[in-house]
Amino acid sequence: MKVYLALTRDEVNQKIPYGLICAARYSCQWNTGRRRRAWTTQFTEEERAVASRLFRKAHEWTLTRGVPDEVKMTIKTFALWLKLGEFCASI
Repeated sequence: MKVYLALTRDEVNQKIPYGLICAARYSCQWNTGRRRRAWTTQFTEEERAVASRLFRKAHEWTLTRGVPDEVKMTIKTFALWLKLGEFCASI
């Protein structure tokens, strides 16, 4: 059985740093060797695969459609959002 979080738009805006993630992912800093090395050491292969989907979602929420009224995700996905936010803030 999986447990899902249901977050409102305001909760997503407060708790998930999707704007920071979008800005970092599509910046020139993303293509550096330092970032690549940190990426492979701090994230598992599975997390990197899921993160590619989260990067697209961050881009969509930031630049195209905005955050929907309600967002559902697993606790594991929520934790990955937070981990991505910390990583992106560090590069």
